[in-house]
Amino acid sequence: MKIVVDTCGGDKKVQEVVKGAIKSLSFNKDFKVVLVGPEEEINSALKDLSYDKERVEVVNSTEVITCNDAPMEAIRKKPDSSLIKACKVLKEDEDAKAFVSTGSTGAVLASGIFKVGRIDGVLRPALAPLIPTLTGGKVMLIDSGANVDCKKENLVQFALMGSSYMQKVEKISKPRVALISNGTEDKKGCELTKEVFKLLSENPNINFVGNMEARDMVSGKYDVLVADGFDGNIALKALEGGAKTVTTLLKQGIKSSFWAKIGYLFLKKTISGMKEKIDFNKIGGAVFMGVEKIMIKAHGASDSDCVAKCITQAFTAVESDVVGCVREAIGKELEQN
Repeated sequence: MKIVVDTCGGDKKVQEVVKGAIKSLSFNKDFKVVLVGPEEEINSALKDLSYDKERVEVVNSTEVITCNDAPMEAIRKKPDSSLIKACKVLKEDEDAKAFVSTGSTGAVLASGIFKVGRIDGVLRPALAPLIPTLTGGKVMLIDSGANVDCKKENLVQFALMGSSYMQKVEKISKPRVALISNGTEDKKGCELTKEVFKLLSENPNINFVGNMEARDMVSGKYDVLVADGFDGNIALKALEGGAKTVTTLLKQGIKSSFWAKIGYLFLKKTISGMKEKIDFNKIGGAVFMGVEKIMIKAHGASDSDCVAKCITQAFTAVESDVVGCVREAIGKELEQN
């Protein structure tokens, strides 16, 4: 199995992504990495690392799609970019089963749809990050920004795809699916969420547990959170912002007085444990659900450890046959309707 890694487009240098790719090789001996990007920079980074040369391939590219580029225009006008060449390898090489990138989210999503292709029957692929919960588990938020405007059928498919991932990868037999709304009552929400609530409630293939208010996202009571890309992205960014605010206030409080610093010494281990528990980077990247092969969008600021985690996440998703499970779930849904 090969996992294709786009080494460009993120906030970090090519060397950091290459370092993460090499780190990932120690996770399992059953995959190789294909590093796509400026060959000279990649080879320069590899010189300083110890690795099995049989497990690393390099594909040269001369262009980079940045976050400032318009996604659709970029994938047309930059055919020799690391992202497009990586997707070409993913599409055409039978041994290439997964893809990881720290680059432009919009360009990754557009490339996934137009270069890799959707699974038959999937109306709209969705971006689905995993979020750490207070109980030590994970919850998948789907969609978190790929589809701003959605129809009710799209959200039903999001629930099916999210459930497929959590069943196969996280080994949860009946993932608890919740719909993000402005209240837990059945009649709360906009017209779209009210229609989706009814469909999810009646669907025998989905373990729907009702509406959920955003404050309970990381409570550990749910396994899959369903939303359109607009609401999902706002919920995700609000959660990230809240975590950063608490961290900043904590740092300011510790520095505010001598006694606060003394108190911190006693709580240092506890605070470090809290930070570790809510660190998104320890979970991996967002999965682009609904395309023909596994695609992981890592955070743009990912360090080598996070890149390695995303690659091992991709490997696990392939080994768990997530794509096959999604294909089966969507096919079954279409047959029943």
